[in-house]
Parts: sequence; C-alpha cells; structure tokens
Amino acid sequence: MKLVPIESLNPSTYNPRTADPRRLDLIELSLRKLGFLLPIYATPDGEIISGHQRHHVATRMGVKQVPLAFTRPMDLAERKGVNVAFNRATNDLKPGDTPQNIGEALQRVDLDALAAQVPDKQPDTAEFYPCMKAQTKPLAPFLKANKGCWITYATSISKTLFLKGVLMPVVATRDFKVVNGIGRLQLLAEQKKPHVNVVFVTNEEAALASAMLNLLSMDFDIHNRYQDLLRYNSFRRLRRVRKELGRGFIFAVAGNSTAKDFDITESASRQKWITAHGQSILDFGAGHLHETELLRSVGIKVTPFEPYRVNAEEDIDKAESIRLTREFFRDIGEYKTRYSSIFISSVLNSVPFAEDRKHIACICTALCNADTRLYAVASSLNHINIRQLKGYNSLNERQSGGRVFLLEYENGITLGDIGSMPKVQKYHTQKEFYELFKEFFSTVSITESNSNVQAICANPRKINKEKLKAALAFEFDLPYPDGSRMGLVAEAEAAFSKRLGITL
Repeated sequence: MKLVPIESLNPSTYNPRTADPRRLDLIELSLRKLGFLLPIYATPDGEIISGHQRHHVATRMGVKQVPLAFTRPMDLAERKGVNVAFNRATNDLKPGDTPQNIGEALQRVDLDALAAQVPDKQPDTAEFYPCMKAQTKPLAPFLKANKGCWITYATSISKTLFLKGVLMPVVATRDFKVVNGIGRLQLLAEQKKPHVNVVFVTNEEAALASAMLNLLSMDFDIHNRYQDLLRYNSFRRLRRVRKELGRGFIFAVAGNSTAKDFDITESASRQKWITAHGQSILDFGAGHLHETELLRSVGIKVTPFEPYRVNAEEDIDKAESIRLTREFFRDIGEYKTRYSSIFISSVLNSVPFAEDRKHIACICTALCNADTRLYAVASSLNHINIRQLKGYNSLNERQSGGRVFLLEYENGITLGDIGSMPKVQKYHTQKEFYELFKEFFSTVSITESNSNVQAICANPRKINKEKLKAALAFEFDLPYPDGSRMGLVAEAEAAFSKRLGITL
C-alpha cells in the first residue's frame, strides 16, 4: 500500500455501479470526516478495480494523493468479476441485502448527528489516510470480542477476493470490536492466520464509519453494463456429469419422481417415454449434450442446439458451437425434420433477460408442427437457493456459504460466480412461465414440482414474421468472450424460410 498521485489512476470503463448525487455527497462527507479507511485497489497499470466513487469524489475535493494497493495482473473477464466481488465484499452484507434495504437502513441513521461528533480531516495530511497506518495485531482478541457476530456469507465473499490475492484490512475500535470486515476476520480465522491487519478508529468515528462502510451501497447497473458478458457466461458449467435424463425430460412421464428414479435405458421406461414424447425431438439449449447422447443411445432421433458448447477446460469452443448450429440448420431447413416434442430444459434459468427468453420461446414455436408439444422446465422462486437469499434459515452450508446475491432489475434474479465468470440465474413463478408461453401457444399448462416450474405447451399460434426475424437476429448473433459474435443470422433466416415456406 502506498500513496500515489490521484491522476495516475484510471477508472475502469466497465464498473457496474451507479451513483446518484446524494450518495456522492455522502462519500464526500465520509472522506472529509474519516479519510481513506480502506485503500483504492488497482491493477499494476493503474486501472481502478475498487474505489471508483472515492476516486471521483476525492478528485472533485482537490485531493492530490490517494492510498493504493495493487492487485495482480488480470485479463478483462477476470477484472470484471473481481470488480463485482469488490463492490460486494466491502460491506458486511447478508445474502438478502439489496441496495433497497441497505438504503432504507441508511435513512434510519442520523448521519448529521454522527458526523458532528467527528472533526474534519485535512486532505493530503497523514490523518486523511488512516489505512496507511494499519497495524498488524494478534487475531485472538478480535475473535473473542466479536464472538457471535459472524456472517458466513460475508466470509464467503471475502474468500472470493482472497483467492485473487486480495485481503482488505479490518476496521475496528481499540476494544477490538469490528466496524467493517467481519467476514474478513472470520476468513483469517478459518485460514488459521495468527494476525490481522487493522485500521483503528475512535468510538466517535466508529458509528459513522459503520454506516458509511456497511450501508452506503451503490446500485448495480450490471444488467446494462454487462449485457454481453452475462449472455455468454450463461453456459452450463461442468460441475457434475449427468448419467440420467434431466428433470425437464421426464416430468411429464415420471410425476414427482426424481431423475435418478427414471432410467430411460430400461425397456418399460423407454416405451413409456416414447409413447408420451415420440421418437423425434429437439433439445434446445442442449448444454453438454448428455440428454442428447442418452436418448440417441436408446434409438430416439435428437436434434441438439447449443450456442455455447464448452470444452473440458470450461472454455467456450466457438468453432464447435458453430458446427453444431449448422447441423441444426441442416436438420430444420434441408431435412425439415418434424419434431414430436421440443424440450427447453434448465435453459431459461440461465438466460439473463426477459426479452431473450421470449426470443427463445418464439424460435421454438416456429419449429413446432400442429401436433408438436413443447416441454419447458426451470427452477422456481420456491427453490432453496433463492429462499435462502431472501432470509430463509437453511442448515445447508453450501447455500449459506455461497457467493451469490440478488439483483433487482427483475424479480427472482441472482448473480453468482462473481470472482470469475459472473452468471445470472433466473428463478420463475408459474405466472411468469404462463405469460412467456401463452403468447405463442393456445394451450399452456403450468405446474410446479420439486422446486421447478413446468410447462406443457400445445397448439402453436400463427407465426409472426417480424417477431421471428427479431428472435433469429438475437439468437444467431450471440456474443462470445473474444469479442466476436456468432454471425449466422443470414443462415438462420435461410433455414427457417425453407422450413416454413416463407421469406424472412
């Protein structure tokens, strides 16, 4: 950590936070009364990863120097993920904390009264940079003084940065009570570290510092700033190898049975499945092609479509994605394959935006014949993952320790994998599922089971050419991490025109 000229730092162009003038004024109040309790973090070339608003406000205050700690070099995708992690890790947050409820808590604090107890600090003097006087102290007294204050979620978020080589100091009073950084303190204990780096504040400063560090949270604008990133990070991770059909492929024939209880390779199950779904299906959003390959192994014709095919290293293989898409075009256009069933299994959980999900429904409808059935399944708003984020006390350590939080641009949206590849998950209500598919099908049946919303759709409505063109322009020009796009819109229009006997 060192003091550097303020003009030597460059704000990133991708910071997903927004700040209204009132909150910037509160940051100025914080700097004027408390100075820099925590440093700005930047890459070795001076790109700010954490501290954009403080840098902005300090600049307008005429501050000449700011405290800086360097991260290691990172590529753009990692910098974006770490930027989000910093924005979440600075505050001592619980999983269900959002800008709205944090802002409401801040409004209940009498900031003017707290600030009146603390004298101003003169910029560019030693007292303006308390983080530069951080002290290394034994951990044990802090653990004793803060017993019972642990926030597992805050610890987990702190671990995200720790794995990137970053551990911010803890802010505490002289009697070892943590003002900010309880998650970082717990992380040190779990890592069996004997010492903690501490920035001490007075008791008068502590109350103001707690409000400023824990409650002054900027709103995320990630859904506008990171649109393409959220789209290409939607691919399914290789976290487990599926040996059975997913829930989306069996709910209509297996009832409430779990996927493991329905073995498609058994003769009776195979016949039951074919009786319900036929022998020619489309697997839209086929992921790792586990279901595609399993169904093919029992003699069922499957056309898979997956625009984000990944390799064993979990990198998107664009060339393989393009190859698979062109096979899809061949099947729907040249061969005009008739599908008895179309499956959208788990896909709609990973699609970050409502308009994108509508495009998918539109495309699948255009591939339906009069007797085709569409089956869609996605995790519901009653899923344990989102219930826990909304305050449900779960004994499941995996959920309580997850590095996931709620976004507010749409109901039921979470953001996870924030340290590497930020990924949105959308949890659905039955009403949302019904409204999504009712636009495209005359018959829509919605049920919920095992924390999943399930749709069976029949009687496709007449194709709206303009909506279909817009859907094809979206789905077949999806973005990729290297900055390129799929670029297959013309081929998609040709294939769908040939299939449907229309000109797109």
